[in-house]
Amino acid sequence: MKYLLLTSLFVLFPVTALAVPTKPEQFKKLENEFSLECQKYGAESCAARFISMAACTYVFAVNQGKHPDEAMDIADKLFVGIMRGNKIKPEIMFTKEKKIKPVIVNEVAQRTAFCKEAIEKAVPKLFKARGMEEPTAEIQKRLTNSFGYWWISTIETIYKEGKR
Repeated sequence: MKYLLLTSLFVLFPVTALAVPTKPEQFKKLENEFSLECQKYGAESCAARFISMAACTYVFAVNQGKHPDEAMDIADKLFVGIMRGNKIKPEIMFTKEKKIKPVIVNEVAQRTAFCKEAIEKAVPKLFKARGMEEPTAEIQKRLTNSFGYWWISTIETIYKEGKR
């Protein structure tokens, strides 16, 4: 059942309405019941999977009409909950220089590509929500293709600011 949830999140994109938890009990259920075999995959790979799930959840929420700030809150709660539920400490993701480890960055880039269509759809909505002009097709393509790296950079920034 737990694997079905993960698979549906990354494969059944037409059903993205199911992928965005919004109620406290939904987050708690994910924290308590969603687990991967992190001993098998390794904590770093599990962290990469959870980062990717949060990133895709963010764009799913934006595409469902959530403001980017609210979508970020949803994605953050999802990430924190499933990391906690799988007993993975965020510190394992970072180098001494407070950068996310390259192996995690690479896996996140690959996994966020699974929600590329949703990212592409969300980019103009993100611009509009910030009162900006809609991006050109070329800019939209670049932003879509680099979304995983942008998501990683936001996590690094938050981590660095919290570790001062």
